[in-house]
Amino acid sequence: VLILVIALMAILAAACGGDPDILVVRGRTIEVHVGKPVVKTKMSFADSSGRHLVIRPRASNRQLALVEVTVVNRTSTIMPLLIDQDAVELGDRRGERIDALDPFASASVVEIPSEDENEFSPLLWGEVQLDRQFQVKGWVIFDVPKGLTLGSLWWNEIDEVVLDYVNYFKRG
Repeated sequence: VLILVIALMAILAAACGGDPDILVVRGRTIEVHVGKPVVKTKMSFADSSGRHLVIRPRASNRQLALVEVTVVNRTSTIMPLLIDQDAVELGDRRGERIDALDPFASASVVEIPSEDENEFSPLLWGEVQLDRQFQVKGWVIFDVPKGLTLGSLWWNEIDEVVLDYVNYFKRG
């Protein structure tokens, strides 16, 4: 009986599989994976020309929320994505939705790089051609009010997918 119970537990653990810190939701044509939001007071990165950039919230009662997003194309031959402020929203189910922040328009140039520069890299923004059976992965930035429950992410590009990960992450 003990061996049977151990075998059953091993099968159940294997069936759950995957990363417990990633939530996956499938739409009609795409699959979206998100991680837990990371809250920061600033975020630093270097652009393609080597400039050192920093993003800060626009007011003292706000903070940056960074979400790692992976978009997978499993069905379409070629899928053109436009990842912009209309493509991704973060918020709660009570109606508070915050548009994604354009990292390149919102950043300020600094002379000295930060120690944590490119910690949240690459950034997921702009036009992307996504071939069948390929994926694109990167960080999306939001400027959110302090105290906002970061419970849902709305993906509005190609498919409309809602990821309710507050309850998902409370399980583990």
